[in-house]
Amino acid sequence: MKFIFLFIVLAINGYALDLKFGTIAPAGTPWAQALEDIKTRVEKESQGKIKIKTYLGGQIGGELEILQKVRRGQIQGAGITCGAMASVIPELDILEIPYLFESSEEADYVLDQHLFSKFQKIFDTKDLILLTWAENGWRSIGHKSKMIKSPSDLKGVKIRSQESKVHLAFWKRMQAAPQAISIPEVLPALQTGVVEAFDNTPLFTLAAEWQSAIKYYSVTDHIFQPAVVVYSKKFWNKLSESDRKILLGSGNAQAVGFRKSVRELGQGLIGVLKEQGIQIYQLNNAEKSVFKKSLEGFDQEIVKSLGAGGEEIYKLIQNGKMEFKGKK
Repeated sequence: MKFIFLFIVLAINGYALDLKFGTIAPAGTPWAQALEDIKTRVEKESQGKIKIKTYLGGQIGGELEILQKVRRGQIQGAGITCGAMASVIPELDILEIPYLFESSEEADYVLDQHLFSKFQKIFDTKDLILLTWAENGWRSIGHKSKMIKSPSDLKGVKIRSQESKVHLAFWKRMQAAPQAISIPEVLPALQTGVVEAFDNTPLFTLAAEWQSAIKYYSVTDHIFQPAVVVYSKKFWNKLSESDRKILLGSGNAQAVGFRKSVRELGQGLIGVLKEQGIQIYQLNNAEKSVFKKSLEGFDQEIVKSLGAGGEEIYKLIQNGKMEFKGKK
């Protein structure tokens, strides 16, 4: 979910486990509620043996910093967008390809039925335990001084890019001038003119208060962005089977709740942006087709750059999409 940042630090006090959950998402967001739901369930099922305290608002830095701490075992868990997670699991870059999915339902089917078990194995080789998919959602473009309706509108635009290889490549293909900036630094960068635009979901835009620095928001829905909740394998290996079972809960079935809360709230947030004085433009199918045409061959460039691993994931995605269409 640009989703959420979650971390868990383990301390052993006698027979109790004290866990800390953190996220860059402020209070009142679906991600914060999801952490509260986890806290409630875990404490109940463990009969108080496992206690959780939540920390909101990005108190421990950006995604890449959190991810490295998780892998080292310094922080025991995280909720991270796939764009950032791709820094250590490059195959996830495939999921960040613009206009890869045609709908949220198609994405859900492919992620759950064709990719989850494969990525569980890949994560394991990177000292990570994949718990569940989460979600940031559909990314669109905010700008300080103009509406973005076509690729030509992005030429030369100083735009904040997620710290992701595929995101940077996308903006360069659009002939923009991307700058990779971590989440905590984006709002100051917008306010001071270091960048003049960004892309993210309406939900994350409002949660991070980025809308306060823009006047225009173009609903391009150009990237559907999943996220993941992971544990440190070093941490996991020290747990008893009973504690693992409690922390796993229902595994990837938890993705249903993450997605539902994000999507239900997200449906009304374009209206909230309007109420705050942001001008909104919804791209129609013809305008989206122009973006797609400008990206011809882009998916193959990304896949090729990732070698055999990327090719395998891309094939799984295409097979899943075909299967999904056959079920409709």
